[in-house]
Formats: sequence, structure tokens, C-alpha cells
Amino acid sequence: MEKNKKIIIIIVVITLVLLSTFIYLLNNKKYNYSKLLENQNYDIVYNKENTGNDKVPYINLTGDSIKKINQEIASLYEYYLVFSPDGFDYNYSVSDSILSIIITAHIIQPESDNYNLLYKSYNIELKKLKLLTDDEILKRFKITNKDMEYYLYNKYLNMYYDLIDKKYFTEEQYSFKTFLENKNLNNLLEDNNYYINNNHLEIYKYFNNISEYGEEKYFDEKSFHFIVT
Repeated sequence: MEKNKKIIIIIVVITLVLLSTFIYLLNNKKYNYSKLLENQNYDIVYNKENTGNDKVPYINLTGDSIKKINQEIASLYEYYLVFSPDGFDYNYSVSDSILSIIITAHIIQPESDNYNLLYKSYNIELKKLKLLTDDEILKRFKITNKDMEYYLYNKYLNMYYDLIDKKYFTEEQYSFKTFLENKNLNNLLEDNNYYINNNHLEIYKYFNNISEYGEEKYFDEKSFHFIVT
């Protein structure tokens, strides 16, 4: 009887060890979430709306955080429709365990050939279904806020001097400080829409492209998109 009891205890201990090992391996396995994209029966992001120039993304995952993001995207689309809409579209990418989505909405300015761009990005850690903050995104790429500020400052400085070279204005007419103020770029860390595209960091950042010097003829959509890494 005593021998049988010992055998049962040994079996229970071995079972617990094996179960613990299985749980550990399961939780620490490095999943390749990109395989979700290969399964045509399960698109991680699909078009909820797909009419005309409008493609509205819907994240095909469960969880309170995902539900909240999907509701926010739907509200953003409703907001966009109130104005003069001219296209609502998105791209997405899965890099390791991060799902990244960038939404681009075109809004026509009344009585004008110009349009405004509305950007919105979402970066989701798939293992925890957690929305990443800007600081968490930059930390993943080993970039500080100071680094990012310096990077963008120089991008806009190059634009400014290129506009001068192309005779849009002179330095005396239009200082770089005024240039940034006109474009609502006083804080270069605000309104940055980070997009992680195949493990590369990109930024979409819209600014006012109109001034008395006709700068709108110089800028295009590439002016609001930077590939950082």
C-alpha cells in the first residue's frame, strides 16, 4: 500500500513538472505572427468598408483593447465623412509580434484644388494585445525623444532651404522659426504617427502646406512621410 502511494506521488510530481514545462514553453515560444497573413481564411486586418475610394480597416482579433481601437477607427471614419471626403485608406504590417496600421484620409478644401491629409496610426503588441505608446515605440528602436526631435528638425530645415533655393522666398522674407510656426510644427514630438513597416520605423506627420509664398506647389504626400530606420 505504501509502495503504491509512493508511485502515485512520483507520477503526480512528474505530471506537474511536465505540465509546468509545457506551459513555460508555450508562453515563451516566439510566434511568427506574419503567418496569420498567409491564412486567407483569417485576415488579421480586413476592409470593413470598401466603397469608392474608401477602405476602412477592421482588426480581426478579440479583446477589450482591440474592440476599443475598432470603435475609434469607425468614429474616425464617421468624422471624415462630415467634411469633403476624397479617399480613406490604410496599410498594415506585422513585424515580429507588432501589428502596425496607418490610416490616410484625404479631405478636399472647399473652393480649392488643395486637400488636407488626416493620418492615424496604431501599433499593437500582439502577445499582450496592448497599444504601444510613442515612447515605447521609440524605445524599441533605441531612439530617444531628443534624437527624434533632432531628426525632424533637420528634415524641415532641409525643406526650408530647398524652398529658398527654388526661389519661393528669401531668408529675410521668411525665417525658419516663422516657417515652423506657420506649419504648426513648434512641437516636433506632437502628432507623430509612427508606422512599423517590416521592422523599419516610419513617420507620417501632416502640416499646413499653404502660405502666401505658394508653398503648396512644392509639397506633395511624400513631404509628410519619413523613413527613419
